[in-house]
Amino acid sequence: MEWYIPPLDESVVKHLTKTLKIPHLLAKILFRRGFNEPEAAYRYLYPRLIHLHNPWMLKDIKRAIKRIYKAIVNQEKVVIYGDYDTDGITSTAILYLFLSPLISKIFYYLPHRLKEGYGLNAEIIKKFAKIGIDLLITTDCGISNKEEIALANQFGLDVIVIDHHEVPKMLPPAYAIINPKQPNCPFPFKELAGVGVTFNVIIALRQFLYKEGIWSKTEIPNLKAYLDLVALGTIADMVPLIDENRIFVKCGLEVLNSTERIGLKILKDISGLQHNITVKEVAFRIVPRLNVAGRLGDPQMALKLLLTNDEREAYHLAQSLNELNRKRQRIEENILREAQQMIKSGQNVLISDNWHPGVIGIVAGRLAEINKKPIILITFEGETGRGSGRSIEGFDLFSALSRCAPYLKGFGGHKSAAGLKIEAKNISDFLGAFEKVCKEMQKEQEDFKLFLDAKANLKELTSSFMQYLSLLPPYGLGNPEPLLLSPPLTIKQALLVQQKHLKLFVFYENLLFEAIGFNFASFYPPPNPIQLVFTPYIECFQGESTVKLKIQDLRGID
Repeated sequence: MEWYIPPLDESVVKHLTKTLKIPHLLAKILFRRGFNEPEAAYRYLYPRLIHLHNPWMLKDIKRAIKRIYKAIVNQEKVVIYGDYDTDGITSTAILYLFLSPLISKIFYYLPHRLKEGYGLNAEIIKKFAKIGIDLLITTDCGISNKEEIALANQFGLDVIVIDHHEVPKMLPPAYAIINPKQPNCPFPFKELAGVGVTFNVIIALRQFLYKEGIWSKTEIPNLKAYLDLVALGTIADMVPLIDENRIFVKCGLEVLNSTERIGLKILKDISGLQHNITVKEVAFRIVPRLNVAGRLGDPQMALKLLLTNDEREAYHLAQSLNELNRKRQRIEENILREAQQMIKSGQNVLISDNWHPGVIGIVAGRLAEINKKPIILITFEGETGRGSGRSIEGFDLFSALSRCAPYLKGFGGHKSAAGLKIEAKNISDFLGAFEKVCKEMQKEQEDFKLFLDAKANLKELTSSFMQYLSLLPPYGLGNPEPLLLSPPLTIKQALLVQQKHLKLFVFYENLLFEAIGFNFASFYPPPNPIQLVFTPYIECFQGESTVKLKIQDLRGID
């Protein structure tokens, strides 16, 4: 893989350095991330809620807000219909928490993944009509439910769709659609998670209700208290951590660290988390325990955990989710072993009649990461297969499935993750079409370059620089860890740690640094001298802080 540092505009870098009073190396990193103006760079380094976009720019927002206001004034029957994953659960939670003090007859509903599937379905619409629901609000779903929303209209239900998924050519006939990806929506940021779109709706709704005097005798709700849930949903849905998503996660992690939400406090304890929780810890410890409810059980469990004020109930729910997660891990490992054997033949789509449909998405994600290519797992029950796919950087999975649409019963999702339904009779044609798309993608990836942020003189890795560097997280999709190129280094000592990690002690002039390459055992023994692509980090031990290097790639120097 070729290392490539794009050219810098040194005049812009100097301007950023001088105006923001930051280290020169940090200014280079900011420039590489597209920040040419000091104001934009400052907002990136110091994200605040005041930097959020105006939610009233969302298309249909005024119509949606007025309809919800009507439901409040007339005390109508309202149901919030969410999705069974963490994004959908947190979306439902924040909207229910906001509206339940205002509407006495408000309900929530999350579909069962195996029994009802994703999104709205006709049978539940009929049940809502029978109990006299007036207004149905979807969160993190609905944009692809044209027939179901048409049915709701026939029964006299108004439907407000709050969603973030890719928009079909034909929009559903909803009363209002809030989705920044829909045509002619002027909202400037299109990559919100479902919970981010829902939170924007709540911001606008609070402004409107305040002007209407709804809280003239009671305290106005503090929306900052919802940010722990907004951060959870945003992290879980793997959206780019830029723009509003970055604000939600950065501010939300602060709220999550000190949350008073009893369910989250207990879930944090069970997950082994205390303070200074990171994106990675949320993604790998909290989110799986919330997602597992929808994968193996009833998603209502996770939603109740987020809503309850009863400590005993919260403890019971958290323990149940933890046990389900252990079960999920065992199922996942079995599927992973089978799939790894199958993937040796080189295909991107793996099929079985024995896999649990609630777990295949996780396995697809692990396989995509390991094999550096998009992976879809499909499990059949009778003549109908359910599939879940995960992608890699640079491959739009939703677009690829769109090109294979004639062979699918249905599909939905976004660039990095998608689900599908398929009839057994179409599987051969689908495999051929999808493999063709993947080959075209691989051809485009042949000239892939590893883009680096800057060359780094290791003397620049001062404590001051590291303090500024700590402003760059949370890292994730769209906001990766900085990749720096070292000068030639001399290895003093090389070790294998746990037979899979490479630890180096390297000299640069009179400085000694420790470098660690996780899962870099294949590079042992390393060439000497050496050049590294690395990310600097701080390790604290017994009250002392040391700058260390995380190896991202390496090569010898002739």
